[in-house]
Amino acid sequence: MAASQRGVAELVVNGPDGEELRQQLVERQTLRFGRAPANGLAITWDRAISREHADLCWRDGMLSVVCLATASNAIKLDGKLLREVVVGVEEAFEIGQTSFFVSVTKLPTAATTGATMAFQPEPAVSLPAPTAEDDPNPEFETHDSTDEVEEHSYQASELKNVAFGDTERQMEVLSLLPEMISGTQTDVDLALMLCRMLLDAIPPAVAVAVTMFDEADVHEMQRLDDPNAAIPKPKMMRVQTRDDFEGRFMPSRKLLRKALRHGESMMHIVGEMESGGAQFTMASSLGWAFCAPIRAASCLGWCLYVSGAGGRDGNNFVSENDLKGDLRFTQLVAQLIGSIRTVRTLQEHTTQLSAFFSPKVIANLTKKGGAGDILVPSRRDITVLFCDVRGFSRKSEQLQDKLEELLDCVKAALSAMTGGILAFDGSIADFQGDAALGFWGWPTPLPDGPLSACRAALAIMQVFKWPLQEHGLLEGFSCGVGIAHGQAIAGQIGTSQQAKIGVVGPVVNQGSRIEGMTRMFDVGVCIDETTANFVRRLMPPQEGRVRRLARVRPKGMNTAIEISELLPPESDCPQLTAAIVSAHEQAVAHVVAGRWADAIEFLRPRAETDHPARFLLEHMAQFDNQPPADWDGAFRLTSK
Repeated sequence: MAASQRGVAELVVNGPDGEELRQQLVERQTLRFGRAPANGLAITWDRAISREHADLCWRDGMLSVVCLATASNAIKLDGKLLREVVVGVEEAFEIGQTSFFVSVTKLPTAATTGATMAFQPEPAVSLPAPTAEDDPNPEFETHDSTDEVEEHSYQASELKNVAFGDTERQMEVLSLLPEMISGTQTDVDLALMLCRMLLDAIPPAVAVAVTMFDEADVHEMQRLDDPNAAIPKPKMMRVQTRDDFEGRFMPSRKLLRKALRHGESMMHIVGEMESGGAQFTMASSLGWAFCAPIRAASCLGWCLYVSGAGGRDGNNFVSENDLKGDLRFTQLVAQLIGSIRTVRTLQEHTTQLSAFFSPKVIANLTKKGGAGDILVPSRRDITVLFCDVRGFSRKSEQLQDKLEELLDCVKAALSAMTGGILAFDGSIADFQGDAALGFWGWPTPLPDGPLSACRAALAIMQVFKWPLQEHGLLEGFSCGVGIAHGQAIAGQIGTSQQAKIGVVGPVVNQGSRIEGMTRMFDVGVCIDETTANFVRRLMPPQEGRVRRLARVRPKGMNTAIEISELLPPESDCPQLTAAIVSAHEQAVAHVVAGRWADAIEFLRPRAETDHPARFLLEHMAQFDNQPPADWDGAFRLTSK
């Protein structure tokens, strides 16, 4: 986030009659809104807002808003109607009678907050020079003292009643943690931030390290019971020391190994025990250390390591009780970082998945215990949808000297396809040239069979018919959609080296073939017989209709299939009334039955205006309008 906009960001939504909603925005997290979204912000008062209308994403001080393919109304910004906008803080936009803007409440900066703290953080901190990313710590060494060592171990709950080592200082540092974390983008940034924070919060500390070991190495250490074995080199280690520290900081091998093996905090105090038995006199420059592993699954192998010379106020004596409070603080930091990194990892995964899966599918993939078995390929009833955007070649020729504009047009066309699939809880399996493959029925079966795919197809076709003032980027583009329903294997498909989520089976090839037939019939959406039967039985006519087109035998196939057209409701397609659709289907029945004269009588007057009628007439003409002796009701296609 830009420094000037750092703070708590809220989306403020105002309705025409004084309604108001406020929703806190999370950096880089997508939020969906609509009149009644399955997940997200519900704006119930405005009928101009669709059930699932748009996705928001707050990033680096700017808000991007992208309408879904199914959204009926565009965004109004500066008097223009747009399907996608990016706005800054306090920059308002409207949908229907509802206005939206982002309000940011700034957080105090580290500098201003530090001025109010009851201590001055010691600035004498030395940062090691950055090292190459492929070898972040080329000289990782450990050291175990030969002096007498007092060792203690602690589970996370054991120190919950121990007071912090410096309560006021450490609570003040913790209050800055959210802002400090918001300024980190990588694990290296996070590690350096933790080093600085721990040195500020624990004055007796002289050196701090944040280490990250490979998960496989951690599992191997947990499997082997050898406390003296060499510890593997960490994937990443970042160290900071006080400026007045003149020695060479080397963490304890035994301390790191035991913390990682047992998943609990460890403490070592090195020196000569006083006669009372409660304190050690420091015998070396660094006489104590503790190590707190971060226990979250997203941070397996991470440790926070703190080491010092003596106690507070220059005291050379130190005891376990002197260090417990600082260790409890470090444990708390480890717990917070583990939780935050888990959320950040999930957000990153969700952001990546959102390009291919709908929110409902992502919820199934990311819920606890849901992603393991569900990815295993399994046989399912699957609906596949092939969508091919046409006009790329012509558009490329027109914009050959305006590549940025061409990119925006291509993005809009692809977004129209994928947006329609995701809006109706489908998944994106693949992109093949200018075509996208979506599918339904995985990871959970759909109660309405292929109807969701049909609704997605109608929504996609509607997007390409929008007025130019709403989405001029789609000018010159059209699309064809093919839908097929049947058995397929769905899940994680591929090899151990490379895999993806996808579907495999004859229904996939059939869906591709059916999409190609939209060109032959010159219609928008073609569907197979199974899908057509579902539509006839379950889809209300005000949502969509079916028109039987023909029985065909695709090139290279011996099995005949029945092809139908998926039509929008009559209100959106008045030239094809219910009576005309019924008469056309009767003509198709005549063709299949071999009563071609009856079929021709109906079809011929419509040949000029209706492409499917022309298709039938042309194929019957190839046989001189007489069915061949071996006629089985299906025309053999000679091209794909």
